[in-house]
Amino acid sequence: MNPALMSLINLLVPYIPKRVPEGSASEHLLRFFTRLLQERSDIETIAETGFNTGMSSRAFLSARPDVRVVSFDIGEHVSVRPAKAAIDRNFPGRHELVLGDSTQTLPAFAREHPGRRFDLIFIDGGHDYEVVRADLLNFRALSDDRTVVIMDDLTPWWRWGQGPTRAWQEAVREGLIVQEGLYRNGEAVAEPAGRSDESIWGVGLYRGTSDASQSRFAP
Repeated sequence: MNPALMSLINLLVPYIPKRVPEGSASEHLLRFFTRLLQERSDIETIAETGFNTGMSSRAFLSARPDVRVVSFDIGEHVSVRPAKAAIDRNFPGRHELVLGDSTQTLPAFAREHPGRRFDLIFIDGGHDYEVVRADLLNFRALSDDRTVVIMDDLTPWWRWGQGPTRAWQEAVREGLIVQEGLYRNGEAVAEPAGRSDESIWGVGLYRGTSDASQSRFAP
């Protein structure tokens, strides 16, 4: 993509009304989810920040009939309610939507469900650094040492990728997250770098008493 056009898009991002639906997870990432859940029968409960059009939830729920998903979404986009209705029609009783600011709803959910732990955490909600950082920290109370953590949008050349990239790299550097891998369009890479149209995500575990070599994640 032309660098001037990229700069223009980045400048316009703050002026896009919040009610306008955002892009969903890439096709590469959705296929990654499907393959992971089909290979890993021990991943049954999933939590995510960012429901939006419901594409990631649909990918999770379509992978296996025993998978259940809890989505945390601020609820400002017009796509949320019709997408939730469609999910409930197709996957009745298997999806829960928690509306509100995730920096508040995640701690509240943890308090209301003591001992609740998820097998997989997907972070793709608010993209400001402060929100992403809070989501990473707050999901720790809903995870154990074997919970797979996936962070989308590690694309720092885009304005919406700068917050997730900074928060993820800090979490790895500080020891909150043990990074298991970075993936660009589904292929393992060493650094979050690429072309403008590429999808990059990180996979890891919350650091705890378990050694990283005992990870439940297999690429």
